[in-house]
Amino acid sequence: MELQRVGFIGLGAMGLPMAKNLQKKGYELHVSAHNNRNPVEELKSNGAIEHNSASEIVANCDVLISILPTDNEIESVLLSEGVLNELTPEKRLIEMTSGSADMMKKLYKIYQEKGVSVLDAPVSGGTAGAENGTLTVMVGGDEGVLEESRELIMAMAAKIYLVGSIGAGKAIKAINQMLAGIHMIASAEAVALAEELEIDKEQLRNVIGSSSGASWMLNAKLDSLTERNFEPGFKLRLMKKDVKIAVDEASKLSLPLANTALELYEKYEGEYCDLDFSAVGKKSLK
Repeated sequence: MELQRVGFIGLGAMGLPMAKNLQKKGYELHVSAHNNRNPVEELKSNGAIEHNSASEIVANCDVLISILPTDNEIESVLLSEGVLNELTPEKRLIEMTSGSADMMKKLYKIYQEKGVSVLDAPVSGGTAGAENGTLTVMVGGDEGVLEESRELIMAMAAKIYLVGSIGAGKAIKAINQMLAGIHMIASAEAVALAEELEIDKEQLRNVIGSSSGASWMLNAKLDSLTERNFEPGFKLRLMKKDVKIAVDEASKLSLPLANTALELYEKYEGEYCDLDFSAVGKKSLK
């Protein structure tokens, strides 16, 4: 299956650098503007083709990649009448939003009826991973469809894991985000304690990084926490959304840490919603 003409929907902090990496690998990119024209103009300067709507993107691409804020956008865009009318069995969807497994299954059922092959493929690695093309992709779906799409996905990623059927990608991403959200709170408190006890930052990095308390999140966010730099990479409101997905999926379980983390993200969402999610620990730091 030819996957050269790529439609891309969702040119946010993650989507824009991912789309740019596709361009670097020679893919023909099809995009449209939503509220912010700047990403489209940047991509157009490198050869992207602009369309007036999502449905026009679908009509002109072989494969559609979407990475949207929430389930609401999945429904309003990917299940809109205009988009559905343009679907044919020759097309493919690679859906990369951090959404719910239930929404992904609903989307898959409708696209399957149209004969469209689908991969459930959320990502991890943050904006740095998106920019560097080193994302981890958690794929739910058919192995054959994945293999046909592997080269395309690897233009944006360093690792791909086939984790199960449709919905499994979203499910394991929810688990990842639950852990990331908890680890972020713990890392901010660790930095606050280290500063209170006058521990050198590099000593903290080196010793903890080689000990049982080692944390990817602490290492990744140590500099920005100590510098009180909360410029958004992954916004707090989006982490709140992702932790809530995990908590909602676990309605029959007792997850006290996840629930406490969600309470904190909800508490600071109003004040820090568009700051980096590390701002959840801002009150802990002097």
